Amino acid sequence: MTKNLLFLFFKTTKQKLHSQEPETAQKKKLAEIGTQLRQYREQQSICLDKVAVVTMIRRNLLQAIEDGQLDQLPEPVYTQGLIKRYAEAIGLDGTQFAEFFPIEPAPRSRTKLSWQDGPQLRPMHLYLFYTFLIICSVNVLSQLMGGSVTAKNGAGAEELALGQQEQARLAAEASRSSQNQKPDSYEVVEAVRTGQRLDKSDNKPVMVSVTFKAESWMQVEVDGKTEFEGTLPSGTVRTWGAQKQLVVVAGNAGGVMVALNNGQAEPLGAPGVAKEVVFKANELKPSAPPNNEG
Repeated sequence: MTKNLLFLFFKTTKQKLHSQEPETAQKKKLAEIGTQLRQYREQQSICLDKVAVVTMIRRNLLQAIEDGQLDQLPEPVYTQGLIKRYAEAIGLDGTQFAEFFPIEPAPRSRTKLSWQDGPQLRPMHLYLFYTFLIICSVNVLSQLMGGSVTAKNGAGAEELALGQQEQARLAAEASRSSQNQKPDSYEVVEAVRTGQRLDKSDNKPVMVSVTFKAESWMQVEVDGKTEFEGTLPSGTVRTWGAQKQLVVVAGNAGGVMVALNNGQAEPLGAPGVAKEVVFKANELKPSAPPNNEG
């Protein structure tokens, strides 16, 4: 009976949210969802710490959902997933609760157009344009040179041949340059295919390299801000850097290899066990060093 009343309440207010700004609607809806989840959790006598253990969600994020603190939560699409897992953990329909949280971005204004609204040129387009420009310039230059030297004695034909050779050389160099300079999207595809690391982090006091030996859910918090949350497949290699503190939480600790500051990679924990590790800049090793758990 309680579940039906909750869903009836959300259904009557869902249409009102479409007329509000997306961010305002998200805050209002999050406050309503958090209130309903807290009330149902307290009715069932379930403590928030137990929900954190079952869902593998940090307690402060669960508290932010209940308090409606949108600025303390990650991106809306991730927040929707947290709401779903929270609701399912206390016996509610997580899918229906998650659908009531709007994640649509703010609509773009069409009253004023700028050059940014037009199509953006990719690196490959620029390379082709430069190649075409060089070829046209060399063609014009060779024609001018050929027209000026034809009035001279037999040297005209020789100079025209030299101009054509120079044109071919420049065109070949431009073509090789455009082939060697691959666009960023090609580098990403090639890196995924070969299993190379995609991240290009600067040299920071805390550098953590993570290699996935098995599929695992992971959450990474950099200097107090959630940098990543999601499930990564086996073979993925990621690197994160932080100035003060870096927190790593894995759902399958045994399938995650962690290396601190280019050190030796070690398993984060035992297979199938969720574990959280904190790496601090003022320490030579993490406050909870990765080790195998029995």
